[in-house]
Amino acid sequence: MDRTVKQVIAVVVSLGILGISVYGSYLPMRKAEIFISTLQSLSAEPVSSLNELQQRLSMPLDYPSPIGQEELVRNTANNILGFISQSGDATSTAFLVSFLNSYYNPIIARGKGMSFGQDLYLMGAVNETAFAHTGNPAYIEGAQKYYEEAVALGPNRPQALYGLFDIYRAEGNVQSTTAIGEKILSNWPTDASVAQGLQAFLKSAPTGSAPTGK
Repeated sequence: MDRTVKQVIAVVVSLGILGISVYGSYLPMRKAEIFISTLQSLSAEPVSSLNELQQRLSMPLDYPSPIGQEELVRNTANNILGFISQSGDATSTAFLVSFLNSYYNPIIARGKGMSFGQDLYLMGAVNETAFAHTGNPAYIEGAQKYYEEAVALGPNRPQALYGLFDIYRAEGNVQSTTAIGEKILSNWPTDASVAQGLQAFLKSAPTGSAPTGK
């Protein structure tokens, strides 16, 4: 083989290895570093506006990397869940849920992933917390949808089952609350809190009431 051709092949192979190293190792590592730095800055320097919070949270999420996006979106969801729990303000809650949706919707739309069940649960938890703080029925509908999808994916997944138990009680859905409560107790019969919660719910439900909800 001609020496020049060998040199060209060597250069191409070297560039390929470098490219794999950059895209497979450096960019994911740098993305994670930016995310950690963002969290540290939020702890040390509280934001003065929702727009500033969005700008800071967007930095690691928008950093180009072929690996790590879903994990960072999941971690961001956990942080936004904390922000919503602390704020309790309808405006900031709507802003944060909308921001999270812009990153989570493509992941949910794919319908698969190594931790897809956790993704569904987190979106359910965010919407449930948003409803608790604002009373907006759109959030309880969203929570129910995500929890039900999570249960369909993993019928014995405790987080989603417990989430649905809370949602159905909030909706006053007698039939579904009873079914989920009994399923939880069949899996975890020593859970006194669910047994007591189900008993109290049924006791307070109007006699002969028809099941409600979806």
